[in-house]
Amino acid sequence: MSEAPLLMVVDDDPSVLLLVDVLAEKMGFRVKAVSSGLQALEHLRDGLQPGVILLDIMMERIDGLTFMNHLREMASVEHTPVIAMSTAAVLERYGEQLQAAGTLLKPITQASLAQALERYR
Repeated sequence: MSEAPLLMVVDDDPSVLLLVDVLAEKMGFRVKAVSSGLQALEHLRDGLQPGVILLDIMMERIDGLTFMNHLREMASVEHTPVIAMSTAAVLERYGEQLQAAGTLLKPITQASLAQALERYR
């Protein structure tokens, strides 16, 4: 049996990290939850190779757009699919700039998370 896919979830809200961790593990993912874009970039620079990244757009210090710019400069993970998550208004405002593989509206539900991650299982 192949190893479960690794999902990195990046959000500064602990309740979102916990929710995604619990739901994604039920879906068969291994989850690496990190609370800042800076911390996520450090893990990626240290060699973490997630199959998909779930990224909050509105965070302190390094927001989603800045994170994406750094990610695209890292050869080992530049093609990792990123699902942008935020409110409808934020996704509408920044969506095209992010060039994300998909979007996930907050508040997150089990059904919306399953739909967003289905193709990466």
